[in-house]
Amino acid sequence: MKVLNIIDSWVRVALSLAWTAVLGVPFMAILYSRYLIGLLCSLVGRSDLLERLVDRNILTFQLVCRDLWSRGILVLTRTSFLARETKTIDWSRTHVICANHTSVFDIFALMCAVPVPVRFVAKRELVVWPIIGWALKPAGQVIVNRGDRDSAIESLSEAARRDVRGQIIFFVEGTRSRDGELLPFKKGAFHFALTNHMPLLPTAIGGAHRTLPRQGWWHLRPGSQILVDFCAPIEPPNAWSESDRPRLVEELREQTRLAIVAELDRFESERPAA
Repeated sequence: MKVLNIIDSWVRVALSLAWTAVLGVPFMAILYSRYLIGLLCSLVGRSDLLERLVDRNILTFQLVCRDLWSRGILVLTRTSFLARETKTIDWSRTHVICANHTSVFDIFALMCAVPVPVRFVAKRELVVWPIIGWALKPAGQVIVNRGDRDSAIESLSEAARRDVRGQIIFFVEGTRSRDGELLPFKKGAFHFALTNHMPLLPTAIGGAHRTLPRQGWWHLRPGSQILVDFCAPIEPPNAWSESDRPRLVEELREQTRLAIVAELDRFESERPAA
């Protein structure tokens, strides 16, 4: 039976990769044709056209990744997801979504759960990933260099200078946890929310590590369920001085962590005993 389960996992992973490739070729052609046209326009002084074409790419990226890619992979792997709100969320506002990260399935679940438009803050290392990584820059996602603090701050500042609409997603641990336990939270999301007066939205994702952990694609468990819980938004203070920034960032980081930990503990209490 164990051998059959492994074979089943391999087949589903192979089908998911094939689905990614089938979608990827026309998807990349659309994104890059618009992006290159926009770059050419910007060279002759029409940077507004580049912005407009990137905005169209953002929407294309979200719709394809949500309705076709993410939902297709969830179906192929027999993975369900359930999104819940601990307090009613006003999705017409822009939130800084702070989510934990243990698996690539976190991305699929969030893409399906968060209303568009949405932008991911991605580490620079991801741009070399086939298809999805290559699409990040022309699709207007925010790419940061974690190894260069000044460069990372500039990338976030540039994102804030644009007409930000929809939701901004940070995986606040900065990388996937290997064992499913929470890692220390990076500070970027909290600086971004404080500077731009945007509410933080702590988001707990449970079940993704069990579905497919960081190491070992052969550990895929078809038939799993992923839970996405959006906690009550945390509003940064409106009035503060620059000297208050370090203290406020720490307070926001701690409030966000406590909210996510509480939801992850609730996931464990709700999970049926093995």
